[in-house]
Amino acid sequence: MQTGHGNDIYDYADIRCDFSSNIPYRNESETIADYLKSHMDTIRNYPDPNSRKLTSQLADFHAVSPDNILVTNGSAEAFYLLAHLFQHRKSVIPYPAFSEYEDACRTYRHEISFLPIGSLQDTPHFEVDMAWFGVPNNPDGTLVSNDTISRFCSKNHHTCFVVDAAYDELCPRNESVKELQGRFKNLIIVHSLTKTFGIPGLRLGYIVADQQIIDGIRSLRPPWSVNVLALEAGSFILENRNRLLPDAASLCAESARLQQEINALPQFEVTASPSNFFLVKMTEGTAAELKQFLIDKSGLLIRDAANFRGLTPQHFRISVQDEVWNHQLIKALKLFYTRY
Repeated sequence: MQTGHGNDIYDYADIRCDFSSNIPYRNESETIADYLKSHMDTIRNYPDPNSRKLTSQLADFHAVSPDNILVTNGSAEAFYLLAHLFQHRKSVIPYPAFSEYEDACRTYRHEISFLPIGSLQDTPHFEVDMAWFGVPNNPDGTLVSNDTISRFCSKNHHTCFVVDAAYDELCPRNESVKELQGRFKNLIIVHSLTKTFGIPGLRLGYIVADQQIIDGIRSLRPPWSVNVLALEAGSFILENRNRLLPDAASLCAESARLQQEINALPQFEVTASPSNFFLVKMTEGTAAELKQFLIDKSGLLIRDAANFRGLTPQHFRISVQDEVWNHQLIKALKLFYTRY
C-alpha cells in the first residue's frame, strides 16, 4: 500500500483545516454519527455477512438485481477483490491515478501497462483483460463521458472496464456513470458511500457488476469484512439520501473560484477540474516544502502529489473548503514565496 494519501492528519499536530482530503467539507457526517449513537447496541452481534438489507436497498436504488451488487469495506477492498479475481492477467491504468489500482494489481501479479490520462478517450482498442480509471479521475478531475465508456465496452468485449465512481455524485453534470449500469457485462462500477457522505472512517463501498463477476468476488472475500455500524450507516443513507447529499453544484462552483484565484498567482499553474478537487503545479520550489510551510505557519494541510505516477515534486492537490479557509490558503500561498 502506498503511504501519503490525503487526510494524513495522524502525522501532524494542530491541523486547522484539511485541504488534502477529497471529502466534501459540506457534509452530513454529524447527522449520520448522531443516528449511529442510537444504534450502538448493534455491535453486540456479528454483521450480516451478506449485507442483505443494504444490498436490497442498493439494488432498488440502481434498478438492478441484488445479484449484481456486492457491499465492500470501502472502495479499496473492491479494487483488491477485483484484482484477485483477475490475478495474473493484463491491466492498463491511465496516469495519474489513485494508487490503489496499481497496488492491487501488483499484489495479484498483473502485467501492468500505463498510458497518459489524456490519451484514454482516444484509445480505440484495449489489448488487456482489465482497464482501470476514475470518473471523475483522482487527482486531476478528468471526465470520461458515458458515450466513451459505452464505446469501450461495446468494442472490447474481452476487456473488463473498472470505473471508480467514488466522486461521481460530487461532480455536477448532465450524466452520471450510474446510467450505464446493467448495460454491459464487461462494465464494473465501484461506488463509495464514505466520500460523498463524509464518513471515510467507516469504510463502506460497493460494486455493481455482472452476476458472474459478483459471484466470483464473493467467494474470495473474508467473512464479516463490513462492520455492523457501516452497514447501519449505509441503510440510513439510502433511506435519507436526498437530504444527506451535499450540494455538489455550489461545492464545485466554489472549487472553480478557488482554482481561478490560485491560477492567478504567478508561481502556480492549475489543471482545471470540474470537481471539488484539483491539481496545482508550482513553478518554483517543491510541494513537500510548501506542505511543511503551510502546516507550520497556518495549520493548513495539502496533498503532496509527487507520489502519483506521472506527476512531479512540484505537484499538489487541493480540495475546496469554505470561503474563510480558502482565503487563508491564498494568503499562505502568497506568503510562501515572500518568506525570504
